[in-house]
Amino acid sequence: MRYDVDWRDGIDYADLRRFRHQRVQEAMARADLDAVVAFEYANCRYIAGLRPLWAPNFMVRQAVISTRGSDDVVVFVHQDDTPHRRATMTWVDPDRIRAFPTGVVSETAPVSALRPIADALAELGCHGGRVGVDIATVTVLRRLEELLDGYTVVDANAALNGSRLVKAPTEVALLEDASSVVDLAMAAAEAAVQPGVRECDVLAEVMKVFYTHNAEVPQCNLIVCSGPNTAPMQRFAGDRMIRRGDLVFIDIGACFNGIFSEATRTFPCGEPDNDTQRAIYRTVYDIHMATIESLQPGALATDVQAASLKHYGDSPFVGRMQEMIIAHGIGVGYAEPPFIAPPGKPTPDLRLEPGMVLAVVPTIIVPDVPGGGGVRLEDVVVVTEDGPDVLTRYPYSASLLAR
Repeated sequence: MRYDVDWRDGIDYADLRRFRHQRVQEAMARADLDAVVAFEYANCRYIAGLRPLWAPNFMVRQAVISTRGSDDVVVFVHQDDTPHRRATMTWVDPDRIRAFPTGVVSETAPVSALRPIADALAELGCHGGRVGVDIATVTVLRRLEELLDGYTVVDANAALNGSRLVKAPTEVALLEDASSVVDLAMAAAEAAVQPGVRECDVLAEVMKVFYTHNAEVPQCNLIVCSGPNTAPMQRFAGDRMIRRGDLVFIDIGACFNGIFSEATRTFPCGEPDNDTQRAIYRTVYDIHMATIESLQPGALATDVQAASLKHYGDSPFVGRMQEMIIAHGIGVGYAEPPFIAPPGKPTPDLRLEPGMVLAVVPTIIVPDVPGGGGVRLEDVVVVTEDGPDVLTRYPYSASLLAR
């Protein structure tokens, strides 16, 4: 990871915060929002530089208030966390770093627990109008609507997600660092793939690399599945022992300095002798390369879909592509817009711009293949003026690509 030293410029976090503030202000203006109340961890991180104590989750345990036209924010944290945040978040007025009265806002908390939000809006100069909220339980949302008399409470997700679509150069630099650690973890994972080693043992090597490089949190329940666990795909690491001839499907990622990166590789245990496995891998690889190449500035999401279809439509595996996504955004959130669906599925009306970052993730699952028939490849790619730049660079399986 990158360290601050006295003989070169490091990461300019003040400049990054200014960039993000401007993006949020522009997003509020486009959506005609007078203020936003953010509970979701990625939005809290993006708007105020708040690293939540509990992340990622969907519980209302922190909040950030930002109003249109104001450079100030109000940050709410867990009561026990308040002194530390006031001491370390020096870019926020310490008087505006506060605790909820109940510590954690939940369905059992009184309405008064949310009163500080209404007070903060007024303090920041917002006395009515449209207030965007990102995530909240039904109970919390209804209490907010009750408290915010004179305001119209609306969904802020589209606006806030839109603010994060284009990354600052500083964010891309942080993504490069995070991707380097992901590559290192993938190397440890591949080295651990041996007959008799359990899936969970492979994942343990990944986690060791992540946390010795100061990871904040894993991306999700990271996946190491092998053999029959690849098709249908088991989305966890279990205690199955890997056997020679198995495919081993490794999908890993983590957050470093507030930015997520991830990658997926599928490796064989030993030399593959299964032509079907090779054919699946080659098809996914060709789809992957074509999809990455399609990430050109000015391209539409539908162009990305069409590129992924180029090698899929003529393959023997039509109907076996995982019907989830072909690519998704990544950054402060581990999976964030845009979400580009596989061919034939609805996808957003989106034109790619330099600075957008996507994780390209084609997956084909073929059941009843000896040694497993599930293959995924995934890389993090930034759209530049000159085309796609792949940030995760661990090699693909040469033995599975051999014809």
